[in-house]
Amino acid sequence: MKQADEIAPYLLDHALLDGIPQKRHLIEIVTGQTGTSSAGFPYVCESSFNLMIEEVPHLFQKGLLVLDWLNKLEKVLAEIEDMRSATVESIARAIRVVRNIIYTAGITAPPDLWLLRHILSAHMKLGLTTRLVHGQAINPASEREFDTAQLTMDLKFMRSRGYLSLGDDGFRLIDEPSIIDLFKTIDPLPEEYLTDMTSQVSTWLATREENPLVESFFRLPKEKVRQSSWIALDDEIEIGYRLLPLVLALRARNLSSSFQLGVFVQDVVTISDGMERVLLASGIIDLNRCVTELGARVFSRGPGPFGIIGTYYPYLCRLQQFLGREERKVWVNRAANVGASQDANRKTFALANDALDRFCKDTGHRFLVFIEHAVGRGEATRQRFERNGEETISYFGADLEDAAIDRAVEAQSLGQLPSNMSFIRQADIAEPQRVVKSVQAAGLSTKGAVMMVGNGFHEVRQQTNERMVQVFKGYHQAGIILIFTEESALTDEDLINTAWNTYHAGFRYVHELSGQGLRSADERPGLDAVFSWRRCAELAGYSCLDDYTSRTRTIYPYPRKKGYNPSISVTHFCVPESLIGTTNRPN
Repeated sequence: MKQADEIAPYLLDHALLDGIPQKRHLIEIVTGQTGTSSAGFPYVCESSFNLMIEEVPHLFQKGLLVLDWLNKLEKVLAEIEDMRSATVESIARAIRVVRNIIYTAGITAPPDLWLLRHILSAHMKLGLTTRLVHGQAINPASEREFDTAQLTMDLKFMRSRGYLSLGDDGFRLIDEPSIIDLFKTIDPLPEEYLTDMTSQVSTWLATREENPLVESFFRLPKEKVRQSSWIALDDEIEIGYRLLPLVLALRARNLSSSFQLGVFVQDVVTISDGMERVLLASGIIDLNRCVTELGARVFSRGPGPFGIIGTYYPYLCRLQQFLGREERKVWVNRAANVGASQDANRKTFALANDALDRFCKDTGHRFLVFIEHAVGRGEATRQRFERNGEETISYFGADLEDAAIDRAVEAQSLGQLPSNMSFIRQADIAEPQRVVKSVQAAGLSTKGAVMMVGNGFHEVRQQTNERMVQVFKGYHQAGIILIFTEESALTDEDLINTAWNTYHAGFRYVHELSGQGLRSADERPGLDAVFSWRRCAELAGYSCLDDYTSRTRTIYPYPRKKGYNPSISVTHFCVPESLIGTTNRPN
């Protein structure tokens, strides 16, 4: 049995560290200062987090290696004589943080790398990467040959992933040999790859018919560069680019839930040798072809974020033309996006419904109408239906896209949604009266009704502060309790400094592509050019109740000196002031 104060030197010399090149860094991280936030999340100190992202590569197989080490470390901790010592508890907190960093990277990196592979390919074909390699600065405003907005989006995204710097003269390539070599040698994508590869792979999984395109797609290039920090290089980009459509194709075949820890892949589905190599290289399976800890996490939590990004393939396939000022006449695969959104929003809808139950219990409020906007397959309604049935509540589902309504109607026919649920088609969330009139036409009042929205308000186009306030005001005047989730807009600096700790970089990029926008969570004085979601709602007359608002973990897993550390996303609970006056107002 070891004493707590012996743990650091014991770990440093222990055999379990063999094969871990960054063993001293990892020991410094797990034995560094830790704590627990007011929301109950463990955190490490700033120096530990910076050491982790700068010195400990943790994507794919490298991340799996660190996870294996953490598991061994936990077994070592079990040998400590005083299990309740401050040292042991601190190390346990650090283990949770490091494990979560790797879990998060397993979900956030592949979509970003898929995007990056497309962007680098288009820029190479147009000579932009060559200019960067030769040390030139690129200022989108001065580039007459290219579309300014698209070029800005691309360069900002590459900067947020650590490849470019921004100065007065424009964007420049980071002066790092491995990054320069990446931009110098990456090959453009073959034209035949500029298609819906998820559909191609899904069809192959269903039919096993010979498909040269699928076969060549999963042929990984020869390993070139070993990652030395959080910034992905050639190997990681190529793996992530192939992993996204493979995971989504398995999800499309309804196989994702079968890939639990330790499951032998071929017991679930027959895959090609190339697919197997990609899963192995990504750390999803081990040498025995069994699902790893990292793989189980990716199959459980990845399809939602992967799918939201992946549905924008029509834009990415024409990126070269967009850069050349071609008019945009493409759209996302809305039917696929519906499923992805449901996967991504399931947990936040549960939190929102829990908050609604607590609010009603605390205040005595009773609602007779439940509306889900940006309805998708009706996940929020499905959860509410399971809790309340349909005897006392009338349900409505609204969406701008027919594909989403069609999926909800299908779910209703299967008994997953209430039989009394009415659907409002062609319902732009920016037009509250579309919903209000539909509810009233059914002989019902919107006063006291509940509307739940999962990541739908960012789809409002031409989103000025004034326009967003007016949108919220329309729902407020109708007396609707508004419960909605939105991701916080983050700066390039936030994204660079937090590495893979949020999937916001890719999320921001694809929504900018289609003219949508997020709003900052930063409400510090002087930084309010773009109002936060909360401020817009409050200016419209809503009271945003903190007791019923839920937040995910913060983007920085350590306390910030100046206090700014927004949550990745927030589920806002907004009640009209007039309505609060008729209930027992919560504390």
